[in-house]
Amino acid sequence: MRFAAFTLLLFLASSGYAQEPPFDFKGIALGSDISSIENTSRFSCRDPQSPIADRVCSLKFGERETIAGASVEVLLLYYYSGKLETISISFSAKHFSEVAAALTEKYGAGSVKTEAVQNRMGATFENKIYSWRRDNATLEAKRYSSKLDRSSVMYRTDFAQQEFARRRGTTVKEKAKDL
Repeated sequence: MRFAAFTLLLFLASSGYAQEPPFDFKGIALGSDISSIENTSRFSCRDPQSPIADRVCSLKFGERETIAGASVEVLLLYYYSGKLETISISFSAKHFSEVAAALTEKYGAGSVKTEAVQNRMGATFENKIYSWRRDNATLEAKRYSSKLDRSSVMYRTDFAQQEFARRRGTTVKEKAKDL
């Protein structure tokens, strides 16, 4: 009986230490409270008036940030109920290899998939997408994001994906009534 209790105690203690910390970008961690950003002079927060989040914060004009040495073009922080649920970073696609290598160094080998993307002229390009999972969150780095010259890194909780889908569905239904 003592052996079983001791074994259970060891298991519980070791599983507590095995838990990985949440994804973060330069100390801004998923799940952190919005007050940690609102109390800084670097970010401006607003109500997006859309299902994407309750509050969205971005770097103020003139503020600069980098990711793996590359200049960040856009840094957005998405909050639901005061908690950070998504971090979205855009940067020049010419720096994608360095950013992907730095993420791999920090988080280990993630999964890699490729997909074909096509420009308006019909040319196809290979889009590499790296992803890592940690607890209830995903980190995804895409070579080509909204444009072929832009790459992105997105840290997102599972809750953010589910909540956005739920809110978007509600918004679509409301707009359908206005037809």
